Formats: sequence, structure tokens, C-alpha cells
Amino acid sequence: MKKLVHVISVAHKRLPEVRVFVQSWINQTSADWSMTIIHDGPCQDFIDVMNEESCRHPSIKYCCTESRYNDFGHSLRDEGLKQATGLYTILTNADNYFIPKTVELLSAKLTELQNNGTASPDVIIFDMIHSHGNPGGRKQPPYNYFRVDFKPYCIDVSSAAVKTELAKAAGFKDKSHDGDQAYFRDIARLKNSLTVAKVNSVLLVHN
Repeated sequence: MKKLVHVISVAHKRLPEVRVFVQSWINQTSADWSMTIIHDGPCQDFIDVMNEESCRHPSIKYCCTESRYNDFGHSLRDEGLKQATGLYTILTNADNYFIPKTVELLSAKLTELQNNGTASPDVIIFDMIHSHGNPGGRKQPPYNYFRVDFKPYCIDVSSAAVKTELAKAAGFKDKSHDGDQAYFRDIARLKNSLTVAKVNSVLLVHN
């Protein structure tokens, strides 16, 4: 049976942060998730850490690429999307972390919509704490509340769960710094009337 959420995460070293990221998913109040972590280039230390972490949860898979792409993790995201199996896919970095009720609140939003006679949305977005100063051109210091909207530079690749068939169809073609904005643009172009729902809570701490 498909999990509600498949998390595709990319990593490059920063192994203490990887452990925190994985723990944030093990801490989920709902087990309706699976995870794939892809490391950018060979790294035995990463393999050692993930050998240990994956023993703690059956839904965690991981691998290293044969060589390093060094393109913001975008080539890894593109590859990871091909492996996605959940109803929804979240792309993220393995130095971020998510609140323990992320999956529970996403599920609750779907239940709320279904009870109101609304079909499951194509995209579910949620707010975040953003680590960057002036993110998206907003005048604010680092680690402040970032209100997410489905429009350019108002959303991070990590702050949305996208129906997996749409995410796969879009792929992650743009390997530039702003590739995540292109990813959402490509998703929007796939449907004439893309449906977007929002969980009005902070589910993510971006690092």
C-alpha cells in the first residue's frame, strides 16, 4: 500500500544534521511516510551513518551517487523523483527538519477537504521558518517565519507536498540555483487548473 508521503532528500556530508533530519521523521506521529536519502558523491561515513539510522525504521532507503554533481542537489532530486512511490512527494535537503506532526497535519487537511466534498489537491503547501536573511526578497532576518504561497520566490522546494504523478511528470530539469522555482513552474504548466491547498502551520525548519 502506498504511503501518503514519500520524502526525497539530498545530502552532502553534514552528517550530524542528517541524523537530526532522519530523527525528525522517525518522530512523526503518523507512520504514513517513506524516505529516500541520496548523497551527492561517494561517502563511506554517510553509508555508516545511514546503515545505523535505517535499522531504526523500515521505510528509510539511501544511496550515494557514483560521482559528485555539485549542482545544489538538483540532479539528485531529478533521480529521486523517478523512485518516488507515495501519493505525495516532498523534496528537501537532509540538513532541514520537520515538526513531529507534519504527516498528521497533511493527512488532516486531506480529510477536511474530503469531508467537504473536495477532491485531493494537486499540491499541499505549508509555512516554514527560513534560515536565510531576506529570503525571496523579503526584508527579514534569518530564522524568521516565512509565509508560503504558490507563486515565484514565495515557496521553497521543501515547503510543498506534490502529487507524485505530477512531480514525476515535471521532473527537476533546471539545475541552476533557482531550480526549485522552475520545478513549481513546470508543475503548474502540467494542468490547466492546478489545485493547491494549504496547511496554515509551520511544518518545516529550513537550514
